[in-house]
Amino acid sequence: MHSLLGAILIGSIFLGACNRASVETRQPAPRASIALRVGRVLDPVTGRYSEPTTILVTQGRIAGMLPSDRYRTDMADSTLDLRELTVLPGFIDAHVHLAIGNGVAASALADLRAGFTTIVDLGSRTTRLLQLRDSINAGFLPGPRVLAAGVWVGVKGGVCEFNGIGISGGVDEFRARIRANAQAGAEVAKLCISGWPADAFANPAKYEMSDDVIKASVAEAHAAKQIAVAHDISLGGVRAALDAGIDGLAHTAYVDAPTAGRMREAHVFMISTLASLTANDTSAASRALFGAVDLAHRAGVSIVFGTDGGVLPHGRNAEEFSALVRAGLSPLEAIRAATVSAATAFRLQDSVGTVRNGMVADLVAVRGDPLLDVQTLSRPVFVMSRGKVVLAPER
Repeated sequence: MHSLLGAILIGSIFLGACNRASVETRQPAPRASIALRVGRVLDPVTGRYSEPTTILVTQGRIAGMLPSDRYRTDMADSTLDLRELTVLPGFIDAHVHLAIGNGVAASALADLRAGFTTIVDLGSRTTRLLQLRDSINAGFLPGPRVLAAGVWVGVKGGVCEFNGIGISGGVDEFRARIRANAQAGAEVAKLCISGWPADAFANPAKYEMSDDVIKASVAEAHAAKQIAVAHDISLGGVRAALDAGIDGLAHTAYVDAPTAGRMREAHVFMISTLASLTANDTSAASRALFGAVDLAHRAGVSIVFGTDGGVLPHGRNAEEFSALVRAGLSPLEAIRAATVSAATAFRLQDSVGTVRNGMVADLVAVRGDPLLDVQTLSRPVFVMSRGKVVLAPER
C-alpha cells in the first residue's frame, strides 16, 4: 500500500512539473523595444552577409536576431523598416580629439552621426575633457561612447607641448602626470615620443622622450590598468616604445620589416590616421606612410582605424576607409580595422565590434555594398547608438 501511494505521489509530482514546464514554454518572449527589419547584416569577422534579418533591441542591447520571415509585429513595441539597407556594427574611431574643432558637444555629435558609435580621445590640455566624456557616456550630451586619455604626456617644448603642458623633469614627473590622469578617470595613456612625419622620415633615429622615461611611463600606465599608446612615428621611437612594452601606436609609423615583426609578436597595434597625416600630400614622406601601413598589414600587425579627428574635421571620419584601401587593405579589412580590430585593441570586444545577440546595439546602415564600394561608408542613412536611433532614413 505504501509503495502504491508513493508511486501515485511521485507520478502526480512528475505530471505537475511537466504541466508547469509546458505552460512556461508557451509563455511569450518579452517584447523588444524596437525591431529593425534589415536587408542584410555584414559580419566583419567572416566577411559574409546574412539573409534578410530582423534585429530585436531591448534596453540598449541586441536581444535577438531572426530571419525576417519569422518576425511578427507583436514581438516589439515598434518596427523600423531598413529592408533596403546593409547593416554593419557601429564604427570605432580610435584617435580623435573632441576639444579640437567646433566644441566638444558639436564634435561628438558629428562623429556619431557619421556612424562612429565609439571614439577614443587621445589627448587634451586639461582633465576637463574627462568630465565631458562622463556626461556623454551618461547620456546627458548626445555622442558616441568615449574612452579618453586625459592630458598629453610629452616633454617640455616637444610635439605635445600645447600651451605649456609639456613636462619638465624626469621619471618622477612623468609618472606623476600618468597618475593624475588615471585618478581623473583616464582609461588610456597617450605618450608623445617622436615628432611629425617630415621630421621622423628625415631623422629615423630621432625621438623626444628618453628611454628611462618611456619605460617608466608605460609601467605607470599599466599599473593603473590603462592602455598605453604613443604618438611615435620615427623608427627609433617605435623601437624604444616596443622595448618599454607599449600597447599601440597612435599613428602610422615608419616601421621596417623586423620592427613590424616585433609588433606582431608583441600584439602591438597601429592606428592609421593616414587621411590626416598625408592630407593629399604626395611627398616621399607621405608615400612612405602608405607603404608602412602596407608593410605592417602584410606582416600581421593589427591595423586599427583612427583619424586624428579634429585635425581631420569631425564628421569626415569615414574618409579614412578610402585611405586604408589606398594603403593596400581590402574594403573588408578596412571595415575590420574600424570594428573588430579596434574593439579588441581597446578591450571592448565583448560589447561592440560585431552584430550578434547580447552585444550593445551600436549599428550603422548604408545603401549599396561596402565590400564593393568602400565610399558608401561615408554616407550612412541610419545610425543607432546604445539602442537609440540617432539617424533614420528620410521618408
